[in-house]
Amino acid sequence: MKPLSASLTIGQLMAYVGMVLWAIYLFVGGFIDLRSFQWSTALLLFAALVLVPLVLDLVEVETAVERTGTLLRLVQLLQLPAALGLVAACLQNSGWLALALAMPWVMLTGVTAILGIRRVWRRGLRSGVPPCQEVGLIYFSVGGAWVAADRLGMQPLGFSADIVQLTAVHFHYAGLVLPVLAGCILQRFPANRLARWAGWGILAGIPLVAIGITGAQLGVGQAGEAVAAIVLGSSGCVLAGFQLVLVVESKVQRATRVLWTIGSLAFVFGMTLAVLYGMRSVAMPLAWLDIPWMRALHGTANALGFCFLGLVGWSIAPRMAQGVTGDADGC
Repeated sequence: MKPLSASLTIGQLMAYVGMVLWAIYLFVGGFIDLRSFQWSTALLLFAALVLVPLVLDLVEVETAVERTGTLLRLVQLLQLPAALGLVAACLQNSGWLALALAMPWVMLTGVTAILGIRRVWRRGLRSGVPPCQEVGLIYFSVGGAWVAADRLGMQPLGFSADIVQLTAVHFHYAGLVLPVLAGCILQRFPANRLARWAGWGILAGIPLVAIGITGAQLGVGQAGEAVAAIVLGSSGCVLAGFQLVLVVESKVQRATRVLWTIGSLAFVFGMTLAVLYGMRSVAMPLAWLDIPWMRALHGTANALGFCFLGLVGWSIAPRMAQGVTGDADGC
């Protein structure tokens, strides 16, 4: 994405605007208990307003295929209006009006999935490098579908309203932001087998978590959820470790190093909690770790720590690392 100036891209500008709007949302809503349902809503809106434009900035535009570049630019153009519609939807009680207001955002996630499918189709899997960014764009649409269910007030398979909304939030963060950041990290370690396996583990772990939770809801048991948590948690921690390697070895400015360091440590903390919670049917060393505390600790650490700080760090890292100001696209 071409920058608007020597130091600001369109995505970064949209993220700044989104941050102001999100701060207003929090101020108008008053104090929000991090363990509450309302904090899940706030995290969903933070992803839509702030993180998604940064993600779109990092997704590499392949200029050789003009239609793909045009499609991505269309998504970037529509992101903020669709996000504002989602804000309006979340201010309504669930129902048809809330769904109608959220539909632009739901449709945006679908268009983004089309972009991801096109990219997977062109690139294929012959290189052995996991297509993290592409699959993340596809997983994003799952988050959109659960947003629709949440705003309509649906409870598929008897899931509570809390779980429906948390699933929507999960596929905005773990489904979209995590694979895109994983793709950025993998591009710096293209020949490292451990990094590749961690990338594949993330792509597999995201749907496995959903399958495991669904199995537990249907009475199949919680073993699948435990396995999925271990796969996703361990893969994520490995990639966080590789990002810390970049802190030591890569030539980036101090601000980027600080952002990567804090983000990586926050992610290890958050994913450790996820593994502990996923294994609660086998062992529960932290008896107090329930969904409200997971929302407060795991959700906040991953959202504001790893995802936000990581995206900001990667947004400035390419230009700083390569010493250019005008045309560094992608990670």
